[in-house]
Amino acid sequence: MEAVFRRQTLAPAESRSGASCKLSYSTLFWLFLVGSIVGFLLEGFWCVLTKGYWENHSAVVWGPFCIIYGIGAAAVYLLSILLKNRRLPVQFAAFTVSGAAVEYFGSLFQELCFGSVSWDYSDHLFNLGGRVSLRMALLWGVLGLLFMRFVFPAVSRLFGRMEGNGWRIACAVMTVFMAANLLVTSAAISRWHSRMTATDPPGPVAQWLDNTYDDQTMEKLFPNMQFGERRSGDSADA
Repeated sequence: MEAVFRRQTLAPAESRSGASCKLSYSTLFWLFLVGSIVGFLLEGFWCVLTKGYWENHSAVVWGPFCIIYGIGAAAVYLLSILLKNRRLPVQFAAFTVSGAAVEYFGSLFQELCFGSVSWDYSDHLFNLGGRVSLRMALLWGVLGLLFMRFVFPAVSRLFGRMEGNGWRIACAVMTVFMAANLLVTSAAISRWHSRMTATDPPGPVAQWLDNTYDDQTMEKLFPNMQFGERRSGDSADA
């Protein structure tokens, strides 16, 4: 079984069509962007299946981008290159650990910077502070193997064709857009948190944030985000 899987998993040096794999900023950025959109759709459809309604799982104020999935997609691509000659159990273990690390440090970063929580696995068996759990880590491992088998060859061929000034300009434009998106999102979340405790009159920027991203708007944009202590037994999806 392992031998069959490894024969069918293409080495990153070339794809079935002979296209060389690219490792560059633009490659990782487009993977991050597409992975963020795919994650947004997966989370939304999962809510439809389990809750009966669509729920917004974007991590930014502009556009359908679930950032944690984008980071995961870029990390999985890098690992697919590094693990090309490794045995299947090693590949699975590496994807499992790296996926758990992305979730753990992503959760820690959000909590330290914004005092908020977007997912909590405290009700999962074998969880680490509610930030990661064995179940979710194993899921990352499976997704990583599936990426190597089914997605990596196609992605390698696609990036082999994404050359020229048009793609470089598009990458630069989208980089600026996402940087601004993350900056405004961070400011909006920080201001949202401040409104719960602050009594000082807001300045011009804070007033703009209050008018544009009021509490009702933020609750719609981030329905799973909670401020304060991580609550045991309460789980929210990323």
